[in-house]
Amino acid sequence: MRFLLPIGGVVDHRYGILTSPAHTGTPAGIVVGMDWAADNDSFKRGFAPDVFFPWLDGLMPYRDTCLFVTVPDALGDADKTLNLYREWYQHFTGWSLAFVAQDGLERLPAVDFDVLFIGGTTEYKLSNTVAHLIQDARKSGKRIHIGRVNWHKRYNHFALMEGSEEFTCDGTRTRFDGAQRTIRAWTGYMAQRPLHRVIPDGDSRG
Repeated sequence: MRFLLPIGGVVDHRYGILTSPAHTGTPAGIVVGMDWAADNDSFKRGFAPDVFFPWLDGLMPYRDTCLFVTVPDALGDADKTLNLYREWYQHFTGWSLAFVAQDGLERLPAVDFDVLFIGGTTEYKLSNTVAHLIQDARKSGKRIHIGRVNWHKRYNHFALMEGSEEFTCDGTRTRFDGAQRTIRAWTGYMAQRPLHRVIPDGDSRG
C-alpha cells in the first residue's frame, strides 16, 4: 500500500503526492513526474469551486500522472456525499474521479467513478461494511484509496486485505510528527509484507 505525501517539497518516487489548493504552486514531485492525486479541501474549509477549478486547470500539464481527483464529499454523511457527487462530477470531465465512502454507505453507489476513497469516521473506516465495499469495488475494476492512515496499526489493517499492494493511502501525520520522521516511519510500513490476507466475514450489510 503506497502513501501519497501531503507535502509539496519531497521528490521520492516510492511515494506519490496528495495535493490541494492549499499548496502554493505545483509540488516539485508532480513536476518531475511523481504520481499524484487532488483533494477537494471540503473537510478543511468547505468546497470552493471558484478556487478549486482554476487551480485544477493549472495542473492540466500533469494530468497523465494524476491518479484521481476527489469529488466533493461530506464527512460522515453518505447521503449528502452522494448528492454532492451527482451535483459536481460532470464538472470534472477528463479526470479520473474518486468517490468518497462516508458513514452510512453500505453498497457501491450507482454513479460513474474510478476510485473508491475510504473516508468517514474511524469506526466506519475499520468496519466490516467497508471491507466488503473494498472487495466489491475491486471486483468492479475500481482502484482503492484509504484516507487518514497515520500509524502502523491502521496501515496493517488495510495492508492485510487482498489486493492491497495496489492500494494508495494518505495521512496527516506530517503535521504533528514532522515530515522526516513521518517519511521514515511510512517507508518502514511500506517495506513490510503482510503475513496473512484478510477476507471479510459474511455479508451483514442488510
